[in-house]
Amino acid sequence: MYICTINQKLLTKMNKRHFILTNLLLAISFSGLTAQVTKQIYVDKAGTLISNLTEQEAMTVTHLTITGKINAVDFKNIRDGFWQLESLNISNAEIRTYAGKNGTYPEDKFYVYPPNCVPAYAFCTMVNGVAKGKSTLKEIYLSEKVRNIEDAAFKGCENLYICHINRKTPPNLLQDGLSDTLTAVFIPAGSRDQYRYKKNWENFALIEDTPVSLTLTVGPQDNLQDVVQRQGVHPKDINFLVIQGKLDDTDLKLISDYMNNLVSLDIENTTATSLPNFTFAQKKNLLRIKLPKGLLTIGQRAFSGCERLNGDLLLPEGVTNIEYGAFLGCTNLKQVIVTGRNLTSLGNNLFGDEKSKLVYYYPVN
Repeated sequence: MYICTINQKLLTKMNKRHFILTNLLLAISFSGLTAQVTKQIYVDKAGTLISNLTEQEAMTVTHLTITGKINAVDFKNIRDGFWQLESLNISNAEIRTYAGKNGTYPEDKFYVYPPNCVPAYAFCTMVNGVAKGKSTLKEIYLSEKVRNIEDAAFKGCENLYICHINRKTPPNLLQDGLSDTLTAVFIPAGSRDQYRYKKNWENFALIEDTPVSLTLTVGPQDNLQDVVQRQGVHPKDINFLVIQGKLDDTDLKLISDYMNNLVSLDIENTTATSLPNFTFAQKKNLLRIKLPKGLLTIGQRAFSGCERLNGDLLLPEGVTNIEYGAFLGCTNLKQVIVTGRNLTSLGNNLFGDEKSKLVYYYPVN
């Protein structure tokens, strides 16, 4: 038996699961079904977006598609007034010039917002000098006409995990415009090299396609390969993957050998107790992972070369052994947090030439 739902898991806080979006706009919440409210709006005159909706609509819409003309005033209204917004599609909207104090810039500062640019602080506000991004925003679609992503446009948007850019020539990315440690960028086929060699784009996970997401439950008599094949999806095309149920070494080998475009992986609720040698080695696009609750051992160079894996990696409390070079080349990994008292064996060169990033965090008896 297996259950498969095509979706995309976007993590917020460490212990929360929220629904994600596929190109079919199917949203599913792991805490229960969450109502998806979709709205398509044509804006005839830039700056008048908000007049096209009632206050109730603005407060409840989760998936918004805008066509026509918009400017920095509209971006400010989207940022501040659309409380539940998760997916914003402006791929067919024209961004017009605006000059004034009613745009997105902090403190009502007079500012000239150029055309065809995602404005500065589009989805970020400053609170007592601290950047606070739009926390609900998970996916953004940008037009092929966008020339710039301006300063701090998406700064602090801690859940913005997908950015679609329908443009082969990369737009200019200004300071703090988009986070390379959070956001995977989906771009047109044949454009990866242009992005890779463009300033400020070189560290992003860049994928030439649309996101593919799966949530799978693998039964005791199933194997991961068969479950994936039944969905008509090639393993190399999967970007966001959640697995529940059985996960053994053969299943992990499928992930290791064929899933090179993974951006996010959640195997927390699986039966896996060990990560064999090189399990996730050289997965260049992997940004985040949740490990099995019952994990005991991490094999040699299990994460070596995962250069975009970032933030804090939480080890389950039962982990007893981490072998040689397990995190070699994980240059963006901030900390590996040991939560239990069972870790008794550590291999050499866990982090290569870098100093140890192991942090022990557990209650004191």
